[in-house]
Amino acid sequence: MASSILASPIRRRAKTMGFLGYLVRKKNYVTLLATFVMAIFLMAALLAPFLFDWETATRVTLDTSLLSPSLAHPLGTDELGRDLLARVVWGARITLIVALVSVAIAMILGVLIGSLCGYYENWFTDAVMRFMDFMIAFPRTLLAIIVVTVLGSGVLSLTLAIGISTIPANVRLFRGPILALKRRQFTVAAKALGARDSSILFSHILPNTTSLIIIQGTLSLAEAILIGSGLSFLGLGPQPPIPEWGAMIAASRAHITSHPHVILAPGITLFAVILAFNLVGDALRDYADPRSRKAI
Repeated sequence: MASSILASPIRRRAKTMGFLGYLVRKKNYVTLLATFVMAIFLMAALLAPFLFDWETATRVTLDTSLLSPSLAHPLGTDELGRDLLARVVWGARITLIVALVSVAIAMILGVLIGSLCGYYENWFTDAVMRFMDFMIAFPRTLLAIIVVTVLGSGVLSLTLAIGISTIPANVRLFRGPILALKRRQFTVAAKALGARDSSILFSHILPNTTSLIIIQGTLSLAEAILIGSGLSFLGLGPQPPIPEWGAMIAASRAHITSHPHVILAPGITLFAVILAFNLVGDALRDYADPRSRKAI
């Protein structure tokens, strides 16, 4: 009895905390931990210039190469004597910029094209969708490699490659809900009252896809980080001395047995961040379902 009395205020407080409250009520502590990892990742990316100067992450000092983790270098140093913690933190900043900008490009263009193809059904939109189907059938990583090869290696080309390769999937994903929503009564009523197509689409239909946009954006961030690191691992991302997790993993392969800390630092960070984004994205998908937000 006493435990239920104590639990009720906690539940009421959790209900007012939105998504975090939902995780507490569901006792989904793994996703809470993932949210905490995401917060650390974002804070490290934002505060990188205040935590470590650029020279600490890029300056070559062979006298301190391949040092094991210590108080002076918590994650050790790489083969060129650069502090691994500084490189991981600055790598988070580079990774965040690439992921956010590429996902923004893919979401904006994907939602816009998918909405227009769903709202207007004619030969032109059908042709656009067939082209998108062709792009989806084309290996996504190979498409990104082609874009990087044409534009050259660098942060900008890597960002565009990820964004362009993600657009077709977003177009296909958002066309379906738009097709369904344009046949709903509120849309038909707005059209009967003389509302313009642009007003119906952007003021009535698209706001009803907000939760889907948020969920897809979160999951796409994890994919963008993975693809970006994969391309950097192949040497198609930012060039040295710019720190990037995939490039750091590629450069440390020769020391995997003799000095494993060199590859473990970026490798574990990359694994933890991608897992965190996927877990939070899955939880957001459940949270957006009204049936899963019932009181426990």
